[in-house]
Amino acid sequence: MKKWIVMMLLVILSFTQIFQVANAAKDEWNQLADLPTARIGAVANAVDGKIYVIGGFNALNETLEYDPSTDKWTKKKDIPTGRGGATSVTVGSKIYVLAGKHQGTTYDKFEVYDTKKDEWETLPDIPFASKSKGSYNVQAGVIGNKIYVLGGKEFFSYDLSKQTWKEEASLNAKTAGAIGLVLDEKFYIFGKNDKREVFEYNATKEVWSTKKKGIASGYLSGVIYKNNVIFPASSPRKLYVYDTEQEGLVGVDVLYHNMRIGASSVVIGDTLYVIGGREYNVNYTEIADKNYKSVISISLKDLEFPNNTETPGDKDPEPTTPPKDDTTDEDGDALLIITMVNGLQKEYDLSMKEVNAFLSWYKKRDAGEGPGFYEIDEHDNNKGPFESKKDYVVFNNILMFEVNKYKK
Repeated sequence: MKKWIVMMLLVILSFTQIFQVANAAKDEWNQLADLPTARIGAVANAVDGKIYVIGGFNALNETLEYDPSTDKWTKKKDIPTGRGGATSVTVGSKIYVLAGKHQGTTYDKFEVYDTKKDEWETLPDIPFASKSKGSYNVQAGVIGNKIYVLGGKEFFSYDLSKQTWKEEASLNAKTAGAIGLVLDEKFYIFGKNDKREVFEYNATKEVWSTKKKGIASGYLSGVIYKNNVIFPASSPRKLYVYDTEQEGLVGVDVLYHNMRIGASSVVIGDTLYVIGGREYNVNYTEIADKNYKSVISISLKDLEFPNNTETPGDKDPEPTTPPKDDTTDEDGDALLIITMVNGLQKEYDLSMKEVNAFLSWYKKRDAGEGPGFYEIDEHDNNKGPFESKKDYVVFNNILMFEVNKYKK
């Protein structure tokens, strides 16, 4: 009898362990088959459940197909004009690749890859007046039957039925290392600019508008997942999401992973794939990092995004802006974690009174008031023969911050 009870307990324990492992694996990063060669600034698109990676520095002419079901890469027909830092869009089973750069030469080239036939076709060049767009300086998106292409301030559309280019309303703004994404039939430009502005094009009204609180870094990748704009690999423990309605960034917690710059990202079903790139830093160079042949993936299914569909009675999403200045809760202490635009994270063990003072400064500075930097006392973190040590945090260098309150 005792033996039977012991056996039952062992069976129950084994099932519990299996459940815990399965549950823990939901938000884990998976290491997939490496790229044949490291690359940065490639374009990646998903067609019929497969991923196509085209060009990129270190592999300018290469076209590759990745099959998630077999975890294998297959070489396909080379792109006619090898380049990196290009942009691309998918229409049906075809991938359109635009612009880019190769050894100091910038291209206005427009080529399309038929994934069914494994064939490339050359289309009419983008009619840019200025020929020096460079890598990551052209963005594209599909709305209806048109491909919209922005290069600096020049803006054109390509009618897929008529196969003709048309000049559209120009964008009087400056971006660097930008990406273009389409959400809800609107074309968004996310790039590096001092004011963290996001530019939105309404194709119906044919007008540009400006949104606030975008990303401050350039040369990132972006994907759309269930009405969420996601910037993968921009933080070691979060996926940053831009809420177009609230106009702000939201951090979604994930397990630790290496940050990347100049990588490529796609979503198939509920799985996010991050491909290639180089070590994350503020100085983008067109040299692939040999350590970033790697391809990683993560399931997005069970993560809590701000724009997930909710049923009546579900709780509201977490606020995307700091608490109001009139907070009176100053009991206890908190760990203030600030993530800089270059990926560096700084941690400060402060009283809630000090944290609230920081939040008050941040909110005022975000409204255009107050100094551009904030002084933080390091207290017990002060090391060395100094009477005191203070950090001066620059507002424009802050990507995100979080407050973890506790009581001693």
